Amino acid sequence: MLELEHVTKRFGGLPAVEDLSVSVRTGEVLGVIGPNGAGKSTAISLIGGALAPTAGTVRFQGRDITRLAPHQRAQLGIARTFQITQPFTQLDIRENVIVGALFGGHARSRAQAAQRADAVLERVGLARKARLAGDELTVADRKRLEMARALAIHPQLLLLDEVMAGLTPREVGEAVELIREINQSGVTVLVIEHVMRAITGVSDRILVLHHGRKIAEDAPDAVLADPKVIEAYLGERYARQRAAEQARRAAETASGAPKPPAPDDTWKEGLA
Repeated sequence: MLELEHVTKRFGGLPAVEDLSVSVRTGEVLGVIGPNGAGKSTAISLIGGALAPTAGTVRFQGRDITRLAPHQRAQLGIARTFQITQPFTQLDIRENVIVGALFGGHARSRAQAAQRADAVLERVGLARKARLAGDELTVADRKRLEMARALAIHPQLLLLDEVMAGLTPREVGEAVELIREINQSGVTVLVIEHVMRAITGVSDRILVLHHGRKIAEDAPDAVLADPKVIEAYLGERYARQRAAEQARRAAETASGAPKPPAPDDTWKEGLA
């Protein structure tokens, strides 16, 4: 579905993304992890069109979209959320989502956009808050609003930039379930996240960036056991905790004993 071919983005000569080649397969959830400053959000901006690459090519459904504007990419079916939520505070929640529907170009009238907005708000659990202003929402609801505005575009590819940052464990669980539902409805998802239990639970594959370069790309278990990933991002503490948890589960499976709750790894959120 999506291909980045030797994509580089430099700011003042410094590479934020360097020689990145990766493919996103139709129907999958691709997780993206890495330290802060690794180039994750820059990569999403290069896909969504907010930034143009210094070098390289971005292809969507076989078409070169490297120089297309964000609204043109939205019309093709690429939608994104932003790490820092910025609702239109002068508009209520429903009107915020209507703007998203109109931006994508699939709604031919405001009435169609409103109909789409109502359906999306119901889907993300904000229907009862549709008349609240954007600045009246909790952190969790602002994240849901970001997803609603993106979904209103009718995306084929949804780019999620840390939609679980700042959420409670319960809210993270709800966000994971929502992402699964969106993916199962036929939307391909690329998701950046620091909450490791969430990213491993929802991703088919994980891409790891460090200093703008790809250092790993594989199934979640393989990536989390990769020495390069442990050294650059996860750290020995997480590796030991995960190994101990896997050993416990293997022993419980062999003995037939019930599984205790998994250890809390939300400390990983926001790791630099």
